[in-house]
Amino acid sequence: MTGFGFGSANGNGSGTEFLAMLPPPKEDLDGYDNTLPHNKQSPTVPQAFRDAMSVREDVYGEQGVPLEAEFDEDDARSWHWVVYASVASTASSPPKDLRTDSPTTHAEDVRRSSASASRLPVGTIRLVPPPHGPNKYIETAYPKKGDRHADADPPPEVEANVARKHPTEPYVKLGRLAVLAPYRKLGLAKLLINTALDYASKHPEAIYHPPSPTTMELANLLGNAAQEAVTWKGLVMIHAQAGIAKVWEKYGFAEELVDDKGEVEISREPHWVEEGIEHIGMWKRLRIESGRL
Repeated sequence: MTGFGFGSANGNGSGTEFLAMLPPPKEDLDGYDNTLPHNKQSPTVPQAFRDAMSVREDVYGEQGVPLEAEFDEDDARSWHWVVYASVASTASSPPKDLRTDSPTTHAEDVRRSSASASRLPVGTIRLVPPPHGPNKYIETAYPKKGDRHADADPPPEVEANVARKHPTEPYVKLGRLAVLAPYRKLGLAKLLINTALDYASKHPEAIYHPPSPTTMELANLLGNAAQEAVTWKGLVMIHAQAGIAKVWEKYGFAEELVDDKGEVEISREPHWVEEGIEHIGMWKRLRIESGRL
C-alpha cells in the first residue's frame, strides 16, 4: 500500500516530516558546482538544498533553462523551503486519487524507484533578503549606453520608455517556486508561498537585521527617504513568468503597487526576457506583526 501525505510548517518555521525549512546556508554552498546536477554535489552541501535543487532542475529543465543558470549568487543567502511527498519506496507514481494528467519525467521515475524515495522532494521555494541590485535584464535591455546582455531583448510589444518608480526601501524577493508535474493541482504552491510569506511576516528581524541605533538616528535626521532606505516594512517582490501572472495575482501580487490611499507606490516596470522566458516584476506588502520591529 502506498503511503502519501503532506505536512505544514509550524509557527517557528522549523520543518515537519513533510515541509522543511533551510535557513541561509552561506558558506555551506561554497563548494557547489553549478555545472553538476544535485546528485553529483559534494556531501558538504546541505541535503535540503540538494533536494530543492532536484526539484528546480527538473521543473526548470523542462522549460529549457540550462543547468548552469539554475544556481546563483542568491542561493547562499536565501531561506529555502522544500515540501516532500511520503511515498512507498517501490511506488512509481502518486496514488490514483492524487494523480494528475501530467506525465512523470525520467528523472522523477528514477528517484521514485530508488530505495531513498520514501521521502520524495516534490516542491520548493526560496526567499531572498535585502539588499538587491538592479535587474540586470532590464538595465541591459534598455541601456543608455554600453553592451546589452545576450538574453536581454524585451518582448516586441513592450515600450522601452515605460515610466518607472522603483522603491528605495528594502524588499525581499520570493522566487524559484517549483513543483514536480505529477504533484501540481494539489495545493503545494499555495502551501509553499503562504509558508514563506508567513515566516517573513513573523520574523522580520531575521529576514532583515534592524540597523544600529546610530544608523537609525542618522536616518531620522536625514528625513523620511533615508528612513525608508534602512527599514524593511513588509515589501515583497517576485520576478514572475508572464504566462502565470494571474496565479500570483491570487496571492495579492500586482505589477503596480497601490497603497491604501489609492496612490501608486511602485510603478509597472518594463517586461524582460530571462533565459528565453518573458518575465514581469510584481509586488505585495505584508502586514508585519506588531512588536516584531
